[in-house]
Amino acid sequence: MSTYDTSYKDYKPETVTLGNGRRVVIRPVCRNDGQLEKDLIEGLSPETRRDRFIGGSCKASEKLIELLTDNDHQLHEAFIAVAGSNHTERAVAVAHYARDDDGRAAECAVVVSDDWQGLGLGSLMLQRLIDAACEHGLERIYSIDAADNMRAHDFAKSMGFQCTADPRDYTLLTYTLDLQHRLAGRGATRERTAARAH
Repeated sequence: MSTYDTSYKDYKPETVTLGNGRRVVIRPVCRNDGQLEKDLIEGLSPETRRDRFIGGSCKASEKLIELLTDNDHQLHEAFIAVAGSNHTERAVAVAHYARDDDGRAAECAVVVSDDWQGLGLGSLMLQRLIDAACEHGLERIYSIDAADNMRAHDFAKSMGFQCTADPRDYTLLTYTLDLQHRLAGRGATRERTAARAH
């Protein structure tokens, strides 16, 4: 059974019913989720693993799992979607971002179990990351993917990301979402709320 840190101020576990009636709980990742993430990664099809870990040869090593579950909510933010009961929990999607050294942007990644794809779960997970990035004042989030990864291309476009080629490597594309206009909109909303309160 997984546990998680309920002291995190933005802790918002959410039970979601997808279009086909399946239900998942989306919540922040914690250290105890290592086995759930390991099982998810090892259960991915070769194609999905290749898309998530460019090249597809990545193994769920102890070091990788340690990195993926080190969710400090500052440099690293991560969410997990869990299906099933406490005794048969299964991770069906995870989403992560890690801040760049300058603290202004973060590289993000989302992966959904093959048998849960096409239900809108990836969009929900990415939206969680976008909301968290805005809350933490990030200016942009981005993903680096293989140029032939059409699933990533279509998904990123549907979420409003802009695509640019990597001038150093033509086999890679960078998808970037500018968050500054979102932050400006939130600031304006707070100002209007404050004005009404006076």
